[in-house]
Amino acid sequence: MLRGLYRFYLYAVFIAMLLFATSGVIQLLQTILAQTIFKDPNNPIGSANVVQAIVYAVVSLVTAALFGGLHYWLIRRDMRSDPAAGNGAVRAFFLNIVELISLTTAAGIGASVISSLGQPFSGGLSSGAAYTIGTLGLWAFIEWERRRVPASSGAAVIFQRLHLYGTQLILLFILTFNWLSTIGQLVDSLFFGGRGYCDGSTGCQAPNLVSLVAGTLWILLFWLGYGLLSRTDTTSVLRRVFHLISFGYGTIAVLTAIYRGVTLIMLAILRVTVAQQSISGPFAEYDVVSPLTLGLLVIGVYVFWLRNAVQKRPAERVSVFLTAQTIATTLLGISFWAGCGLLLFNILEQVSPSQTALTPENWATATGFLVTGIAYIPLGLLLRRLSTRASFIAPLRGFVFALFGGGILAGAIGGATSLYAFVTAALGSPLNNWQYVAHAGLAALIVGVLIVGLYLWTSIREGFFNSSSKQQAPVVTAPSTIAQSTPAAEIAIGHPTAPAMPQVDATTTPTGPLAAQATAVTGNTLTITSPSVGEIVDELLAGKITRDEAVARIEEMMK
Repeated sequence: MLRGLYRFYLYAVFIAMLLFATSGVIQLLQTILAQTIFKDPNNPIGSANVVQAIVYAVVSLVTAALFGGLHYWLIRRDMRSDPAAGNGAVRAFFLNIVELISLTTAAGIGASVISSLGQPFSGGLSSGAAYTIGTLGLWAFIEWERRRVPASSGAAVIFQRLHLYGTQLILLFILTFNWLSTIGQLVDSLFFGGRGYCDGSTGCQAPNLVSLVAGTLWILLFWLGYGLLSRTDTTSVLRRVFHLISFGYGTIAVLTAIYRGVTLIMLAILRVTVAQQSISGPFAEYDVVSPLTLGLLVIGVYVFWLRNAVQKRPAERVSVFLTAQTIATTLLGISFWAGCGLLLFNILEQVSPSQTALTPENWATATGFLVTGIAYIPLGLLLRRLSTRASFIAPLRGFVFALFGGGILAGAIGGATSLYAFVTAALGSPLNNWQYVAHAGLAALIVGVLIVGLYLWTSIREGFFNSSSKQQAPVVTAPSTIAQSTPAAEIAIGHPTAPAMPQVDATTTPTGPLAAQATAVTGNTLTITSPSVGEIVDELLAGKITRDEAVARIEEMMK
């Protein structure tokens, strides 16, 4: 305990001195860069600013060198006296949290600076550029120190993995913002003459596409780079969880693009005019290309990384594949049932109109959600069949419970909302536009009841509410004879010289510890042949037996 507090003190002071030195470097860089293309014409740098920046940089660097250097020496001495200190949780926490914050902020601000270069009315970028350069320098030093004695086990590895995969996920969010803006602007400029951005207004200056693309590539390189940093960590459960979350994120982007495309088609069928700025341009309401390309990129990258990990651990192939399919099917199901709810809501509004007029956009939106998620029906049936065949029902169980829980929430919230609207109206104190609120709640209630009824029946049929749901393993029958050269345990029956062969029922399978073994009769000897470990592993990978059955066979061999 006392040793841990001592190390906490050492790293806290050391990191604080590093941050102090970095702030001095950033201020000096800002002053220097303000004399270059990053200068702000509205805020010129005077001689007093230069003197202040130089003095602050010198003071911060000298102070950090004295006190930070002393504590770094104490850290190195502590690691020499105790080899376990290099794998300590305190060290891993401080180094990884600083790396996560510094890298994500530097990458995001750097992308903003690069994207702003050459844009109309851009200026005053020296502070962002200085922060990016100084913070990346801090990250590089901390990364060097982390790699000098990398974490190997325990809490230290957990902190390290949270840093690696958490940073990658945050970079994906930053990439999303830049990607949607850049691709939307590219499509608008290349195919629609910039009408979505300028909207036909006079004096509108088109953005600098080169700087926009460069800023997006900046984030993209950091995102892919962090994937390379963790490429060898194929045994991590955290890696798989974060990668599957990111896979689901990419799936949402693709479904968004499909929804927008279907909605545009429906609006065209209903002869509704859509403004150009709603189709193309940065963050356009019905932009299809930007989310589609982003989703395909994200799905492709994370499928590659998941596949790379599975190739090194073949036993996890089925679980990873079924989990990814479960994520996609669940998202499709959410879209499908949302479309059903919106469609039912529109019908209620058509039958009993409220104060809010029903427009063609409402029908197009409901159809968009419904058509986007329609594939959930065949994929759900396929998921059930593949899970049963592979005797691995955990993803299927998660899928059923996700929709079951969503149905309960939709039904409960919808029922309470509609009840509230109807009761207050009956008591003479209605809500504003209470019919609209009541219809929305009633539609959610009906859809929730349908979902709960469907998946309650499924859960009961499959036994998902049991404390230990049984795995449906394929039946493996031991053959009566085996012609294999495998290790055998011979049990002599009768006298060795007896002329008669013992009568053995070939249809009887040994029981007890020999249940997983085959039998063969040779001369006066009953040979019980057990498969080798390699053969058991081959059957497991081929899907002929379950993991639990393979473990049981190997344990029987060791008895």
